[in-house]
Amino acid sequence: MTSTSPFRAWRALAAVLLLAAAHAAGAVTVDEIIKRGKLLVAIDTNNPPWGQMNASMQPEGIDVGVANLMAKYMGVPLEIVPVTSQNRIPFIVTGKADVVMATLTITPQRALQIWYSIPYALQDSVIMTTDNSPIKSFDDLNGKRVSVVRGAIQDALVTRMAPRAQMQRFDNDASTIQALVAGQVDASATGFLIPAQTTKANPGKTYVSRLKLGTQHIGIGMKRNSPDLLQWTNTFIYHIRANGELSDLFKQYFGMPLPNDMPSF
Repeated sequence: MTSTSPFRAWRALAAVLLLAAAHAAGAVTVDEIIKRGKLLVAIDTNNPPWGQMNASMQPEGIDVGVANLMAKYMGVPLEIVPVTSQNRIPFIVTGKADVVMATLTITPQRALQIWYSIPYALQDSVIMTTDNSPIKSFDDLNGKRVSVVRGAIQDALVTRMAPRAQMQRFDNDASTIQALVAGQVDASATGFLIPAQTTKANPGKTYVSRLKLGTQHIGIGMKRNSPDLLQWTNTFIYHIRANGELSDLFKQYFGMPLPNDMPSF
């Protein structure tokens, strides 16, 4: 028994080293991205003003703007990998993109699958209704039909705050908003800029932010066990916060400056 004990210990150590090597092999480094010659960023291009296609069918939005800055400071071209709310995290886990910028709210549950940078943006989530809706409180949502993007943070928020609401889940923001415009639902859980955009797109109708679900901070996501990329990304966000480039993008797409008290961790 004594002679086999060292062998067992060596075998256990070897297993740990192999596991560590496997994790390291899956990590994404800045040097690997530079050597490849392009930065792969997963972005939802169907979610204005975060990401969208303009009249010339070119991507634009705050996420696109931040991604372009990230590629510029890394010294490589940007390649956008289109994603949805449902597949944005799987695309990172499976290595189809280096990082994801797609209104990805920082939550402990998601951090079990990916790593987050410090926040580069934030948004208020709201309940949007028509201006003449009788919905005035979260209690009023119980029994009402509420549209939401499947997998979005608003889904969990409404489920918690109005547990008897009838959730109608859609695959993208456009379908979620259209359900309210068409009268298929009584309210929509969405971002704070959407009511004004929806009103502008539908003359003769007025949409308002009826209830606030909370403020969420948005981070850049990447594969776990990528400390090199995480350190560089945090440095990058710190830099564009400090030099005003990030605030300029925030003003361009949100019409307001980036708050000075953005958190870090």
